[in-house]
Amino acid sequence: MNSEDIEEDVNPPAELYAYHATSSFSHDTAMPYLSYFAVRLGATFEQIALMQSLMNLLPMSLQHFWGWISDKKMVRTYWIIGGSVLAALALFLLSKVENPNEMIFLVILYSVAHSIIIPTWSALQGDWMNPSRRGSTLSRFHVIGGLMGLIGSFIAIYVVHINPEDSPDSFRPLFVIAAFATFLGGMILIRVPYRDPTKIPDQILTDQAKKEYSDTFKSYVRAQSFYTLNMSLIWPLFAIILIKVLEVDNMVLVAFSVIGAVSEMAFQPIMGRLVDRVGPLPVLIMSRIGFAILPFIYAFFPDIKVMIALQIVLLGPCFSAFLITSNAIVLDLAPNKERAAYFSYYNTRVGITTFIGALAGGYLAGHIEDFTGAIFVIDSLMSFSLIDNSDYTWRAIFIIFLISGIGRSIGTIPFLRLKMPRKYPGSINFIDRLMEFRMFKRR
Repeated sequence: MNSEDIEEDVNPPAELYAYHATSSFSHDTAMPYLSYFAVRLGATFEQIALMQSLMNLLPMSLQHFWGWISDKKMVRTYWIIGGSVLAALALFLLSKVENPNEMIFLVILYSVAHSIIIPTWSALQGDWMNPSRRGSTLSRFHVIGGLMGLIGSFIAIYVVHINPEDSPDSFRPLFVIAAFATFLGGMILIRVPYRDPTKIPDQILTDQAKKEYSDTFKSYVRAQSFYTLNMSLIWPLFAIILIKVLEVDNMVLVAFSVIGAVSEMAFQPIMGRLVDRVGPLPVLIMSRIGFAILPFIYAFFPDIKVMIALQIVLLGPCFSAFLITSNAIVLDLAPNKERAAYFSYYNTRVGITTFIGALAGGYLAGHIEDFTGAIFVIDSLMSFSLIDNSDYTWRAIFIIFLISGIGRSIGTIPFLRLKMPRKYPGSINFIDRLMEFRMFKRR
């Protein structure tokens, strides 16, 4: 039986959109600038890498427990409310820190809070969606969240503008605002009516079909894990390249993040409708191809104007596609009663690989920076000159960008081998041709 035959005419309550709006506002007001804040406080490559890695690992690795809990015990909203209160406390205390080590401790606290929220929130969204309209519904969530995140970004611009000195104090008020919004978002969920996951109509599958769904899900998780391992290598390096290599001021740092957020939001409705028509997998493959190109352009054109242009024309559409498709694929493959457990399984594996990738990228860059004499051969590849103090730093970043780009390119292949059990009415001809190559066929 198809999911379309058993779906209900159900729509998410307004409180869910309101929660997502406040959550996005909180995140975009402060979290894009966490690394910049750390660098202004004197953080090293290694400390930035540790911070990024902890924020990837802890929210994901703890989800096995919270995913099972939210499927089996109490109402999903209660767990999100508790996590929101804890996250709000961590954000407020972040505004008071004086050194990177204090930040690392509070990042751990914030990450624990998010390990409660993430799988439970994804499952709660799934409880209130029609399968045939997942792409459009998810894009609506992300557009609303994007608009509120944009407001948060403009607030960040204003706060940085009235604190023109390039110091960590410019960022402190942002964490106070984010703390208040996070707390408010949790309180909004008190008004969400309870929807019992065990009473939501689900697909009736044979044992063979269940195995096919399960095998596809595990293959998808493996593909995402390998890709995000290579993707996360460069995450700890962005704050350093912008501040130490390109030497941009705080206003440009904020504008860089805002432009990316606007582009991502603008492409959400397009990607949502596309997912409903062709399915999430072809759209995700396009995103993976786009993200594989990015590091090479960053490496050979280290210019803030180029990086801002990429935020608009490449990162925005790719990230909007990723946001919708990553959840839509899990919802396509997970039974209603086990949604939180499926999300926790997926997020845990991806979280572990991004922890390893971000940590490896940061520490590897630090070692290359220290022993840069061993990599003089890349001089001939670079047709630009850098000031003395940033020369060794840039060479380290350049190599990590190349490694990440090669890894992402290889990591795109497993997605081309996937075959989703659920059928969609349309297709993307270019992706179909790629998946028809003999070397990509499942054996």
